[in-house]
Amino acid sequence: MRMMKYAVMCVALAAGVCCATEGTGTAATRGKKPNALELMRPVDELIDQAQALYEEGESKEAIEVYRQALEKLTDIELEHFDWVTSPEFAPVRSRRVLCDLTIDRIILDDAKMFSRTMTVSDTRELERKREERQRAAAEADAEVTAPVRLGSKGGDEMDGDDLDELLDEMFGIDEELELVKDLIQLERFTDAERSLVKVLRVTPENREARFLMALTRVRQGRNSDALVGLDDLLADDPMDEPVLLLAGGAYMATGAYGKAIDALDRAMRVNPKRPDALINMAWLLLEMRQGDTTEAEQYYRLAVERLGAPRVRELERRLGIGSE
Repeated sequence: MRMMKYAVMCVALAAGVCCATEGTGTAATRGKKPNALELMRPVDELIDQAQALYEEGESKEAIEVYRQALEKLTDIELEHFDWVTSPEFAPVRSRRVLCDLTIDRIILDDAKMFSRTMTVSDTRELERKREERQRAAAEADAEVTAPVRLGSKGGDEMDGDDLDELLDEMFGIDEELELVKDLIQLERFTDAERSLVKVLRVTPENREARFLMALTRVRQGRNSDALVGLDDLLADDPMDEPVLLLAGGAYMATGAYGKAIDALDRAMRVNPKRPDALINMAWLLLEMRQGDTTEAEQYYRLAVERLGAPRVRELERRLGIGSE
């Protein structure tokens, strides 16, 4: 609808439409120059509302309100098309550019987040696992019948470093990693890193812990730090699909597009039936080749139509795919 209105306005301007007969029509058609700043008040209110929604993490809602502002701008331009190209209408043009650029930025931010997001579990599963760990800990405590003796009367006492090492060896690695996944899901990244440091002190080569450390850093936007660990993981196993997908997102976020393409290509070779790499590749190509959506659309359609991936409405909007 907005594009139809905008097309009508452009046709009218191109045809050199004249003002209506004096005494009829709007202020613009009567020859009275409109007050652009006054006309912008409802648009500015929508822009403020959209910005507040975005700051609260409501990206989709923010985009919708920005589009409402664009609709209102189009209505203003249609109503006052005689003045659209005048210097007085600069606020209208600047707000259109602002809305368009902000929508694109939000979509790109969401695309980067999408490409690096890893779903650990839903909330009910997290709660179930947490309850199981609590029961296991309670049962283990019940089995203890005597205190741990840290040193004999005639021997050397255990110092603090030895005690820390013993405690590290005693705690359950698997349980700690499950806790880390919960913490990442809850966005408690500092606590997650603290637990991962404990695990890596005991098992420095633990691949899952190293991967989760990289994931924690990516989720915080520390992509360069994450890539240090991801590159090490890929050096050990260059065809590890989860690592390749995460690395692809991190490379994309740092502008290393060539490496991002290579990582996603390898992920597709490892698992041709998984659509995630195809969706991420579509986002990547959109960012790399602005204005040319052909190849990105091919990847997206393959993911959705051949591999059954859920439709991504914002990606479809960027690709110019209409509702089907």
